[in-house]
Amino acid sequence: MKIYDFVIIGAGSAGCNVAHYLQKSGRKVAVIDQEGVAGGGSGAAGAFLSPLPGKANPYNLFVNEALSFSLEFYEKLLPHALSKKGVLRVANENFDYEKLNSSAIESRFISAEELQTITPNFKQLDGYFYENAAILNPREVCEELLRGCDFYRQDVKELCFKDGFYIFGEFRAKNIILAQGVIKPLVQTPYIEIAPIFGVKIDVKTSTKVPFNIHKSISISTNKSDGTVAIGATKERHDTAKMECLTSCEKCAFYVNTEAGQVETLLREADELIKLEDLEVVKVYRGARATIKSYFPVIGKIYDFDASLKKYPSIKNGTKIPPSLLECYPNAYIINALGSRGFVLAPYLAKILSENILYDTSIPKELSSEKLFYKMARKN
Repeated sequence: MKIYDFVIIGAGSAGCNVAHYLQKSGRKVAVIDQEGVAGGGSGAAGAFLSPLPGKANPYNLFVNEALSFSLEFYEKLLPHALSKKGVLRVANENFDYEKLNSSAIESRFISAEELQTITPNFKQLDGYFYENAAILNPREVCEELLRGCDFYRQDVKELCFKDGFYIFGEFRAKNIILAQGVIKPLVQTPYIEIAPIFGVKIDVKTSTKVPFNIHKSISISTNKSDGTVAIGATKERHDTAKMECLTSCEKCAFYVNTEAGQVETLLREADELIKLEDLEVVKVYRGARATIKSYFPVIGKIYDFDASLKKYPSIKNGTKIPPSLLECYPNAYIINALGSRGFVLAPYLAKILSENILYDTSIPKELSSEKLFYKMARKN
């Protein structure tokens, strides 16, 4: 029998970061994932760490604060896995010149003429350069985060709570944290409506020296430590296909069947930004990222929706019942919906969640599971 203070289900960026913080606090931690470490959406992530421009609003303020925190975190954790050379953002339909120019974060406009002096491989374009940006190696980082934790590759299908422990197979856990991304959760959380979004990334060999990351509708990385360049984008919304994620994207027929077209699109869009000479595609990655409508991620306790409404039916009419009185799954927590910014947000969120669990510090309202609970309850 293996007894742990915490068992975390999910070994992506979210689960690995939470495991790191809890293990550093002296707790005995295990992480379980059916696909392996960074075997799903996190392993397929471009792992571009970029700021979110535009006029200040709650979401981009949150993203940019998390970015500053996470860049410093990764530099201390595993500096050789991080390439911090900034990003050039080229205007597109979502971020036009006006929005980029009026951004609340510091940037520098680089003209087409100046870009040509940096490398003649740039196409005729200009953009805004943000220094506080990087790319990292997702699998290497996740493996480092799990140093000191136990990892098991297996599929957990159900949880049983008995005598103060969650029991599944040979494991006993005092606390459980679900970091499952798009996979159907092990407990019912109807108030967290996950919408999976597909991402695709390719690693290419090229003789071209890419001076910094480039972002338009796709992202192109600077040359990484192994010499390759990553090209990635969010290309398909899973919810438009009315499908449910039950496997990794490596095994998903819907996504595998579109691989050739996705790679061709990435290469064509990359060529509109910079000429990559002696180009060779060496690997293709696919993964689904979990999001919710508000775009904010969600962390906190896992509330029992039906039991809470049965106990306090007046919640549906707007009665303010303190969250401490709601029915919860005992010692159960969630971290999810990090979307396409998983490696930007995960260290920041993991710190907040671990301190909430260990020291009862508060979780910002916009990130809390209780906010989504109340919203769904009153909607119903």
